[in-house]
Amino acid sequence: MGGNMPRPKLKERQIEVFRTVMATGSLTAAAQQLGVSQPSLSMTIRRFEDELQTKLFERIGGRLVPTEEAKLIFVEVDRVYGQFDRLSDAIHAIARGDSSVFRFGTTPSIGMRLVPKALKKLRDDHPARVFYCDFLPQKDIQDYLLFGQGSCVTSIAPAEDPNLDCTVIASGGLHVVVPKDHRLARRDVIAPGDLDGEVLISYGPDTTHGRYIDATYARAGAERKTHVFIHFVETALSFVSEDIGIAILDPFSVLDCERFGLVAIPLENSVEVPAYLYWSKFRPRPKATDELAAALTEIARQNGMRLEG
Repeated sequence: MGGNMPRPKLKERQIEVFRTVMATGSLTAAAQQLGVSQPSLSMTIRRFEDELQTKLFERIGGRLVPTEEAKLIFVEVDRVYGQFDRLSDAIHAIARGDSSVFRFGTTPSIGMRLVPKALKKLRDDHPARVFYCDFLPQKDIQDYLLFGQGSCVTSIAPAEDPNLDCTVIASGGLHVVVPKDHRLARRDVIAPGDLDGEVLISYGPDTTHGRYIDATYARAGAERKTHVFIHFVETALSFVSEDIGIAILDPFSVLDCERFGLVAIPLENSVEVPAYLYWSKFRPRPKATDELAAALTEIARQNGMRLEG
């Protein structure tokens, strides 16, 4: 009958004290590490031995020496603690978003220059995280977020949708992009009227870029005349690189354009072009969305753009 009696459940504190004594090899050092008195620690070890009905330590030559049973127990304790440490690390990693998948969308204007720089920062900060970046047409923003295909979307397009929340990351004026040897390349600022006689590579009036450009021309009392119509930022930059003409682009698309032999000059009295970050009101916003917003804001600040707030 006695062999069937339930064994007393070991206390976590007893195991912690035992592990610390084994690791330090000294009651004094273990007491200091645990922040308790040595008599209290010795009492805990004695109670642990009583419950196990096994001697764990012997005093030999003034030294505390673990018994063979203690050594075997320590192997098991250390193995379990190692698993707990890994579990703890995994839980903290999930809470930080380090071991998660972050999927987000972007339209080309912000996606071509600003997003890659922000993503580089996020990858450096969270090397274990997996990223998906989806390039979207503006018409797909609402469905992408409302159906949970991604956590957020960056765009220069205003989205009038009561189901979406948004913040403005930064804003800036339009820029004229010309080859570095162009007659206007050394200007500090260019007015719409200065572009008379130039081949303008630009967007249709019903596009987001087209509306920003036309609003700026209207301020100057000028009318835009487009010679080569395009839909994408990269196409505009490629055509300017081939010396087909000049283009007017948002401030986010022209970052680092000098690497391609191009110069971006501010367009005089331009309307403000904002960089929006959208997310669904009906889905939890992951921490990674806030981290992306912070990274985009930092890159915008470094490039002299106007920040919100």
